[in-house]
Amino acid sequence: MLGELLAWFTGKEVNRRKFPRKRKPFHATYSIDGGTSRRPAIGLDIGGGGMCIITQEDPGRDEFDLTALIEQRTLRMRAKIVWRDKVNHQGKTVHRMGMRFTGIPADDWDAIVRYTTDRPVSDQNKLQEELEAVRMTPDETDRLVPQALQQRLLTMLVQRRRLAPLNPKQTPLVAYFYGGVSRHNGSPYHRLTIQSKVVLDDGSDEHFETRFMFDDRGEQVTMLN
Repeated sequence: MLGELLAWFTGKEVNRRKFPRKRKPFHATYSIDGGTSRRPAIGLDIGGGGMCIITQEDPGRDEFDLTALIEQRTLRMRAKIVWRDKVNHQGKTVHRMGMRFTGIPADDWDAIVRYTTDRPVSDQNKLQEELEAVRMTPDETDRLVPQALQQRLLTMLVQRRRLAPLNPKQTPLVAYFYGGVSRHNGSPYHRLTIQSKVVLDDGSDEHFETRFMFDDRGEQVTMLN
């Protein structure tokens, strides 16, 4: 499900990695001791799972802290080398390393995903931008979100009195907005917002907006508000 939702969300085919990568050089630094002393690096590509960098010196460790400057925003992460070689860059032999993220703040990870899917890196008004961009039609919801998961989410809304009890003969008064994926406890989780309403006895409507996170199997579900 993760691959299909992400492909729909980005409008791109999913490559062999779980997350798309952007191949565009960027400034980076690294620190092998976690301190303030940092050494320069050049980023070659970056994505939700990791990055590729070149350095003048061998870092001497397989895992260390990094920063990446993406569209004037400094992102911080910890990563582990999964492959390495030596290449020629501007007439000099440098160390090239493919790295996998082992730790990254959720906001910085979100910024990377937005960057690789050609959306603004700045998270200002992020939620509103996402809601405007990715409202799901009923057909898309049925195709991309399993019925069992839909029923579970709607039942949670009913329990919170944010939706009338479900009736198989009536369409629930809801709209779905998909917000991509975030890291939670080191794993990718989908973000889904459901707008719902309840018709009161006097005929007026009471509106709600509820955010959920769930894993790729739809087994671990968290209601955020």
